[in-house]
Amino acid sequence: MPSKISAPKSNTSLPKKESSAGRRRDSTKHEAILQATRELIEEKGYRALSLKSIASRSKVSRNVLYNWWEGDINLIVEEALLPNINEWPTPDNGNFKDDIEQFLELTIDALHQPNVLKGFLILASEVANNNDELAQSNKYFRAPYARMVSKIIKNAEQRNEIASGLQAKYIAQIVSGSVLQFAISKNPGRRKAKAVLSELILKIASK
Repeated sequence: MPSKISAPKSNTSLPKKESSAGRRRDSTKHEAILQATRELIEEKGYRALSLKSIASRSKVSRNVLYNWWEGDINLIVEEALLPNINEWPTPDNGNFKDDIEQFLELTIDALHQPNVLKGFLILASEVANNNDELAQSNKYFRAPYARMVSKIIKNAEQRNEIASGLQAKYIAQIVSGSVLQFAISKNPGRRKAKAVLSELILKIASK
């Protein structure tokens, strides 16, 4: 995702982030912030998003956004549109095919959450004509996928199931881009997307 593009400028007048080491996030506030972010993107667009509007909609102080996300709107949006991706369990079913299919199922389910797909579409429409912003999207939206795919690939290589040297970032691009495209077009749609992508990835990875 873009680095908040010429985004709402950082609120330098606000209190600096306090250390949140060892603090547990309040789950009710946490979900309220993510839901508020999704709603605001849908209503006003990504470029109009601000820490103030997120805090106001979710009924928390801006200090909470600084404590939990260092006041970085990009990190909040990433988590809002990719719910819990960094907390997903790494698939480890003993074979590459089942691991990839579980990963695809997690991805498809995440992208079909309420407000998530709409948020992606709005974000994409706002940054589509800016190459720099599109390049930045790799860091925010594909990096989490690439980290998990890298673990799946490493496990499969250790089992000698797949060709060596498979690049996780390319598989992540295929997955994130294709799942979103299928969701938008509804053809082959959500039910067939996993089978189509699984077959493609297995062909790419075959020895």
